[in-house]
This record gives sequence, C-alpha cells and structure tokens, in this order.
Amino acid sequence: MAFFGVCYSPYRIGSPDTWPNGHQPTEQTVDADMATIAKCGFTHVRTYGVDKGNQWNVDKATQNNLTLGLGVWVGANDSLDTIKAQINMALTQAQSAAKKYTRTLTLDLVVGNELDLVKPQPARIREAMQYAKNELPRYPGLRARVTTCFTGAVLEHTGSQWAGVVFDCQEVVYLTVYPWYGQKYNYDHDRTPFNPGNIDKQMQYSWDHGLRNTINWAKKKVVIAEIGWPSAGYAGTSIPNEQTNYGVTRKWVSISHQYNGTIPPFDTYWFEMFDESWKTAEGPWGPHWGLYTGGDNPQRKIQFAEEAVVREPV
Repeated sequence: MAFFGVCYSPYRIGSPDTWPNGHQPTEQTVDADMATIAKCGFTHVRTYGVDKGNQWNVDKATQNNLTLGLGVWVGANDSLDTIKAQINMALTQAQSAAKKYTRTLTLDLVVGNELDLVKPQPARIREAMQYAKNELPRYPGLRARVTTCFTGAVLEHTGSQWAGVVFDCQEVVYLTVYPWYGQKYNYDHDRTPFNPGNIDKQMQYSWDHGLRNTINWAKKKVVIAEIGWPSAGYAGTSIPNEQTNYGVTRKWVSISHQYNGTIPPFDTYWFEMFDESWKTAEGPWGPHWGLYTGGDNPQRKIQFAEEAVVREPV
C-alpha cells in the first residue's frame, strides 16, 4: 500500500544561513516538530540535510515512529569528499538511532535534491551513490535503498545526461511533481484560471514528460518527492485552495491510473509541513507551502486526516 508522507526542514523560524538571533533550530524544536507530524497521522517524513539544525532529524523521527526519506544535501560545486562526509553523517545518525531505539531502520538515503536543477556533475553523483552502497554493510542497523531526487522531467528524453544516475538508483527514484506550477504557467500565458480541484492535465503532462520513461524504460518505481499547493503569494493561492488541492492530491496518488498499462498508487510526500518565511527566492508564494504556519508557535492551516476535508476553491 502506498504511503502519503510530508516534507520537513527545521527552518520554520529562519534561514539555515542567517537565523534571527536566538531562533535557530534546537533539539527541542525538532522534537516538537516530529511529534506534531506523527500526531497528524503521517508515517513517513522526507528530510533534506544532516547538519545546520538537521542533525536531530533522524533521532526525533525514529523516536516518533516515522519512516525516513533521509536527504543528503548536495550543492552544485560540492566535491566528492564533501558529499561523502555528508553521507557518513547520515549513516552514522541513522545507525545511532537504530541502536538507541533498538530497531532496524528501513529508509531511503536520498543523495541530493532536484539535481537536474542544481546541476552537479552526474559522474560525481554516481560515485557518491556507489560510495554509499559500499558503506551500508558497515551499518547493520539499517536497511536502506540508495537513490536521489530530480524534477519530474529528468527523463523526458532517454538521452538525458542523468540517465546513468537514474539507472544506478536502487529500486526507486524520487521525483518532484508540481501541478501548481503547471497551472501557473497556463495562467501566466493566457490567464487560464487556477483549478486546485483538478490536477489531471498536469499529472498527464508529468507522465508524458518524464514519469513514463522513468517507470517503463528505466524500470524504476517513482516516489513523488514533493507535491503541494501554496496558500498565499499569487493568483490561485489561498488556504481554502490549499485545502481543496490537498484532498484532490491525496485521492489522485492513492489510486491506480491507466498510462499504457496500470500504474499503481504512488508513494508521495506533500510539500511541506511548516511554512518557511525566508523562502522568498522563488517568488512571493515560496514561504506559504506548509500545512502549518511557521514561526515560534506554528498553527494548523488546513484539515488533513486520512480523509481530507475538501472545500470548494475560492
């Protein structure tokens, strides 16, 4: 059965590089965040790093019985040694949690995020992933798949420079899929209204321009690494529209679809758990993707149980 998890970074208070004085993440804030995620009924959480406030993610997720898509951050110019050091931290943190909570941890080790946008050297990522595979036997408390994350269009063409990396992934590939951006493109070009209650056209586009080749040609299972709808910052954004889209998205990914054969439900991570006010680089909608507000005292923005409350868009 497919899972529906949530993406998490500990930066609901401030930027990872320029925290407001006294507002950096702490072990206590990460503990509280993971407890909130678990209390909301989620069983899986995707993270993005292992330092700069992320060093408590694995421990607190495990304490709260959350299964991890454990991210290792990769920058465009990071050396292989830098990436290896991040992998070592991730595996050490996971092994420590396995020992502390006396269980075997089943997880995905996700080396990098949206690498076709970040653009490190593909060969370096292949080397890093092989290093992780070689290191795993040294961590007996872990049962891990080594993979990475791209946008949904990474294999739009089978000649993609990333094809070798996709083939190196163990069983699964993480792909980000954003119907909101597809609808934003249509709105910007011809003022087609946003429709948070229907993502069929955008998901068809994602299938035609990447998911199909990843599944049928590369023979990998796709995990939808990020999908969501912002609640403010642009036309078509509001809390009721986020609510509507959340319900529609959960339904869409939880059923089978006919794309040149039956495609089973997708394991999926909603982006994201908490608003992050510092995320303005992508546009004014950037700070508003959370199910909860950010800040010191985050508040729930929408309903999200196993059966989401679906409201009409406004």
